[in-house]
Amino acid sequence: MSSDDPHVVVLSGSLALGSRTDRLARWCADECVRRGATISLFPGTALEFPFYRPGLVEGFAVRDYRAALVRADGVVLLSPTYHGAPSGLLKNAVDYINGTDDEERPYLDGRPVGCVTLASGEQGAVASLATLRAIVHALRGWPTPLGVALSTMDMSQDADGRPTAAPAARQLHVMLGQVLTLARVHRSARTTDQVTSAAPG
Repeated sequence: MSSDDPHVVVLSGSLALGSRTDRLARWCADECVRRGATISLFPGTALEFPFYRPGLVEGFAVRDYRAALVRADGVVLLSPTYHGAPSGLLKNAVDYINGTDDEERPYLDGRPVGCVTLASGEQGAVASLATLRAIVHALRGWPTPLGVALSTMDMSQDADGRPTAAPAARQLHVMLGQVLTLARVHRSARTTDQVTSAAPG
């Protein structure tokens, strides 16, 4: 990997052992690596943080997680749908991004964010996707033009976690391509800014 490779953070909002969401998150991470990115993957069990509140004394896990997001050139969020909304686990983890408000690029400012939701029916998945994209906007991120809402009623996955249905797989490939294309633009702009700021006046 070169220093020009974009860094992508992948978050899964499910705690269920062997869940579709976690398996799909791992496949998305592997696919990003295959396309030349470096990855920080946080499955659901890595996001079991205390309920977010400002001023909370944070442990190493939270600091490590937030450092990965500060470094990120792109992000992929995946969540199961509970009652028409993303999981509380993922929302709580996203709330911790508030602690980046004093960084040079706070929150998810300028970063492309791919959003994927899974539900037992299409209506719930679509409603959850809209909420997730609104959250990304609030964090100053750029939701990719294509978001992916998946119905799990008849969804099967191969050994790597990739959906076997061609339409779902195509959508995920397009969404990841959008994340990586824009992440490279972000990476290039950040590198240019760093060189400019380091140049003598």
